[in-house]
Amino acid sequence: MISNETGRPSYAGQPFPHDSGLIHATGEARFIDDLAEPPGLLHGALTLSEFAHGKLRTINTGTAFDSPGVVAVLTADDIPGANEIGPIVVEEPALAQQQVEFVGEPLALVLADSLGAAQAGARRVLPEIESLPAVTDPMDAHRKGLYVCEPQILQRGNSLNHMFAAEHRLEGSMRIGGQDHFYLETHVALALPEDDGSMVVWLSTQHPSEAQSRIARFLGWPSNRVEVKVRRMGGGFGGKESQSTIIGAIAALGAYHTQQPVKLRLDRRSDMAATGKRHDFQVYFSAGFNANGRITALEMDLLSRCGPVADLSPAVMTRAIVLADNCYSIPHLTIRGYCCKTNTVSNTAFRGFGGPQGVAAMESVMDDVARHLGMPPEEVRQVNYYGETNGYETPCGQILRQCQLDAVVSAVVSRSDFHARRQEINDWNKGSPALRRGIAMVPVKFGIAFNIPAMNQGGAVVHVYRDGSIRLNHGGTEMGQGLFVKVAQVVAETFQVPLSHIQLTPTSTGEVPNTSATAASTGSDINGLAALKAARTIRTRMMDVAAKRLGQELSSIQFRDGRVIAGNQSISFGELAEE
Repeated sequence: MISNETGRPSYAGQPFPHDSGLIHATGEARFIDDLAEPPGLLHGALTLSEFAHGKLRTINTGTAFDSPGVVAVLTADDIPGANEIGPIVVEEPALAQQQVEFVGEPLALVLADSLGAAQAGARRVLPEIESLPAVTDPMDAHRKGLYVCEPQILQRGNSLNHMFAAEHRLEGSMRIGGQDHFYLETHVALALPEDDGSMVVWLSTQHPSEAQSRIARFLGWPSNRVEVKVRRMGGGFGGKESQSTIIGAIAALGAYHTQQPVKLRLDRRSDMAATGKRHDFQVYFSAGFNANGRITALEMDLLSRCGPVADLSPAVMTRAIVLADNCYSIPHLTIRGYCCKTNTVSNTAFRGFGGPQGVAAMESVMDDVARHLGMPPEEVRQVNYYGETNGYETPCGQILRQCQLDAVVSAVVSRSDFHARRQEINDWNKGSPALRRGIAMVPVKFGIAFNIPAMNQGGAVVHVYRDGSIRLNHGGTEMGQGLFVKVAQVVAETFQVPLSHIQLTPTSTGEVPNTSATAASTGSDINGLAALKAARTIRTRMMDVAAKRLGQELSSIQFRDGRVIAGNQSISFGELAEE
């Protein structure tokens, strides 16, 4: 154990192994699909739409019962509450009702005594759909004014006037592709009806509290009748922030009607068809600049392919817009964001949450300006950097403090021998007509945390038992990133006890309510600080008891290496807890 400057062992900031690392390696870690199957478990499978757009006339569910083992088939008509699971905008259905809007949209849930029987039954369900014209291209949707939310505009100065006044003008466009999350564990839920009329839903989700509230709404219940739990996920990357709610709600619907446990897990094909991806963008820009590459005016249109409903698309676009300036101070700028409604799967959160798309769009502008002027790209970037020359205020009005961009870039250039390597590459390319090499340097300014300030908070519960053992629960979810150990290290550091004293417990809306998603690179900060406040509160109470027990001043009490010390006296942490 490494000691800190006080001489005490340091538990925080040290490279402890992942709490599940060993059992991950041996295959003993239990994910939701590995949990012991309760008696009477029914397995679920989804019937998905094969039409991109159409009127849903009827669904013939009776044919599913031709498959042996099928117990029930449920559609939107069987939902007791609101067929609405949208995280931002209402009227986002979990099961198609009256119309279908993308290939892969869930139409029906088939329940059977085995997974194979459920899947066979799902294939036998016969929906009657009247095909309608589909819009799949964002630009086509943009021309028709089809959006899932109102357009968003960020403006500073007068970009149009200064565009025409600029020494050089350039127009360009780019496409930014989408991406599937491809988490190793597909979406899965296990819904367990309780004898008191409540329900526990084990769900592979990054946002248990949101899932709880939407599942309750789906069933027509108050939130206190639904508990959502998750111990670990086999990857998330944003794909399980909002869309896991769809799977949890449909599984809960099955458990509600049958009063039996229901497990719904998607195979890879169904998962990729039914759940959203990273938003692909189309970008169009006009830039005005002078001979040394300084951009004085910029207009940019960002078009995202959202699918038929909003999901998290408005927030993704907001983040793309506010990060599109990247590291560059442009005095006159207008960025317009259009969340285009298309008959494709509803796209959703993905790592970076719009930031990569916004940054890529701006970097495309920089490269195009450099090519137009015949300048090295890094020189064009440098003359546009935030700094003393160009100012520190972003288009959103944020002042960038302690901006070290020039110093960081200079250090990178020097330590990497950037210019020498570029010359070597240029020389090599002259003698290689087919194979080419390249080198580039791109700065990134990225905002950590949620755009909505109220979401930048966490919750934690710390129990200290009479024998000195500790139980920790918090609102963050573990998806392989090691969050549980990091938060436990904070508690261990506060009490100065080994990590082995702390029991990590599944994330549960029944223990810590109203939490934010584990997303936006905030999990360690907000949940760690919540755990820190809880642990410090308990430690303060324990110090009062220790001072009386040891007959010492409160200021002399120290926690160190599993003991509580005052002067030349000490007792173990467990003894103090019992006291």
